[in-house]
Amino acid sequence: MPWPDTAFGLADQAHRVAQRIVAMSDGRIRISFEAGVADGFAAVRRGDADLYFASEHAHVETHRALAYFAGLPGERAVAPHRLAAWMQVGGGQELWDDLAGAFGVKAILAGHSGDAPCLLATRRPAAMKELARAPIAVEGLARDVARGLGVTPRTVDAGGIRQALTNGEVLAVGAGGAITSHTLGILKAAPHAAGTSINKHGSALSLGMSRRFWDGLSPADQAIFAAAATAEYHLALAEESTHRRMLLPRQSANASWPVAQEFARTIRRVADAVVAQVAAADADSQRINASFMGFRAAVSAESDNAVGA
Repeated sequence: MPWPDTAFGLADQAHRVAQRIVAMSDGRIRISFEAGVADGFAAVRRGDADLYFASEHAHVETHRALAYFAGLPGERAVAPHRLAAWMQVGGGQELWDDLAGAFGVKAILAGHSGDAPCLLATRRPAAMKELARAPIAVEGLARDVARGLGVTPRTVDAGGIRQALTNGEVLAVGAGGAITSHTLGILKAAPHAAGTSINKHGSALSLGMSRRFWDGLSPADQAIFAAAATAEYHLALAEESTHRRMLLPRQSANASWPVAQEFARTIRRVADAVVAQVAAADADSQRINASFMGFRAAVSAESDNAVGA
């Protein structure tokens, strides 16, 4: 996993998935952890690990369409329960199997950073021009959106985020939910909220594994892995929602960004362009985008009808 064990919230989710698998297999399957591995996808492909637990945002250099299975930036994203629905009944898992399978990997949803995160910053930009070339720690397609916003995307490992904020290496960070932000000291180092974030609905987390390892499991053991991952996805969202109310105080006018609304509008415009570029990249991306956007439109229409009724 890419986080240290002290990154409570995200690291907890990884350990809980492992504990469930061990318990449900009656100890036949045992899982050991190596923390701080930036690219678990690559480690599994090389044979250095059987499993990874991470966000597919960390793996978009392998294929940019992997971002669909972590959550798109801007208004193209869907809420976590909608993402899970697309995966389970909308054909998303089959498309993920095809894309990741080409690299010898099988992955399933297994956790979440939490819905509606906020970009947290060390100061309050009073005008958009103050953000020009400002360093912001983000990952995945959010890096492309950041460049379109005129800011500088930076990669900072979770264990070093607080120090990077404190020493001015980065102005702002989108590090996940309230639990992780609290335990890593981000809320103290960066008390000013942008009112939004590039990944509007947060980031889904994956339990990924070697395709050979997955195919070698019995159907019963495959069901154990799937059940453990699904249980954690829902628990993580419930836990984050509960702790968010306790750990994130209501933002005062003195803490909120004056440019919050303008920033959100700019994110929407740039993110739409970034997603369009990814969607047109190749045949796999086109299929994934068509499925995701079709499902997104269908559930949006359903919600509109329900409201109208």
